[in-house]
Amino acid sequence: MKKFILGFLALFAFSFTQAQEQGDIRFQIGGDYKLSIQDFGAHGGVEYFFADRFSLAPSFTYWFPPVGRSSNLNMDLRYYLTEGSSQLYVLGGYGNYWINTQPGMAGETVSRPGGNFGLGAYLRVADNWGINTEFKVQSQNTRQPVLRIGLVFALGD
Repeated sequence: MKKFILGFLALFAFSFTQAQEQGDIRFQIGGDYKLSIQDFGAHGGVEYFFADRFSLAPSFTYWFPPVGRSSNLNMDLRYYLTEGSSQLYVLGGYGNYWINTQPGMAGETVSRPGGNFGLGAYLRVADNWGINTEFKVQSQNTRQPVLRIGLVFALGD
């Protein structure tokens, strides 16, 4: 079993041929899911590599709650732990959550700023295309855990 695990890790390590380079840009669209209260949302975002392995990733999510309206804006800093076709990263950042619990357009929108942290993975599936998965905890919404899955288009990859 030890040999199998070591062999798998060696194969995994040598399979990394693609790197995140300064100036690379990725665009993403997909879905978000709040695990505790079962809300679904749609998101869009961009990721810019300002240094090797470091990127800024602003994104906007529009949630579809049963009643009212809510949305979220995040500005995340990502650090990539691995390179290649399967890229793991950790993230931390600032977010702002807007919520209105009244039906329709009535009511007052409340703004909740705060931080977030988590981890994710980018899986390259074709030239310039990939899938991104992410799990993060957002402090501005009562430490709400969020699962994100998205389709990514990469420029300069």
